[in-house]
Amino acid sequence: MRVARPDGMTWPPEDGNEPMTSDNEKNGNISLRTMSDVPETEPPVRKAPASESRSDLQAQERIMICESMISHCAVAIFAIDRDHRVTHWNKACEELTGIPAEKVLGTSNHWKAFYDHERPCLSDLLIDGRLETMQEHYRVYGPSVLLSHGLHAEGWFSQVGGKTRYLIFDASPVYNRAGEVMAATETLQDITELKQVEEERERINVKLQEAIDKIKTLRGLIPICAGCKKIRDDKGYWNHLEQYFEEHSDASFSHGLCPECFQKFFPDAAKPKKG
Repeated sequence: MRVARPDGMTWPPEDGNEPMTSDNEKNGNISLRTMSDVPETEPPVRKAPASESRSDLQAQERIMICESMISHCAVAIFAIDRDHRVTHWNKACEELTGIPAEKVLGTSNHWKAFYDHERPCLSDLLIDGRLETMQEHYRVYGPSVLLSHGLHAEGWFSQVGGKTRYLIFDASPVYNRAGEVMAATETLQDITELKQVEEERERINVKLQEAIDKIKTLRGLIPICAGCKKIRDDKGYWNHLEQYFEEHSDASFSHGLCPECFQKFFPDAAKPKKG
């Protein structure tokens, strides 16, 4: 059924588009709009559930805590990614090396803190898997004592933070979920004073041992002839006193005569000369 309007239009319209009447229509002046004239609205934005928001905040907080722990750790720590770029350089590392973090972060210049020429650090060898070359760069090296996949090295290094230091390096890998090495961390410990004391003690021990080796102590009963004063050795042979002592000690003899023997063997020389 269609209804004829005063303006000659019918309701509903023949084209099938449903007209829409404006609220401002007055005095029979009717304006028509079809559904196609209605502007499209944006789809509603989905709000994340409160549980997801809390999870994201907790994850961000954990990251911040980890970053803060590394930054304020009392042990010097730096980290590099798989492209050997420095991602972390904590405050203790700044203090030890004298190099501020902003000078090395994002670069591959971490070697400058320890060496006067470009060469790999322990973490670089770990990233590249070049463990067989450790002997080319360190005198003391090996696997980490605590971490099965870590590396350990130590030695004297000149001009680290303006000083010659004995440093202990420990590097450990960081894996992604696929088990691939994506980064490496390296810790530094300065034990210069302890090493100096240790080396001084070793030097003293060597000297002491050398002195002990030079001393041959005669102990126990030594059989000696009451007449000729020869001494019998452990093989049953009789030796002159001088010979025995020279063979069984580091003593040596210089011969002379006491006054009594001098008079006995040289009576004429011992007599006073007449004026």
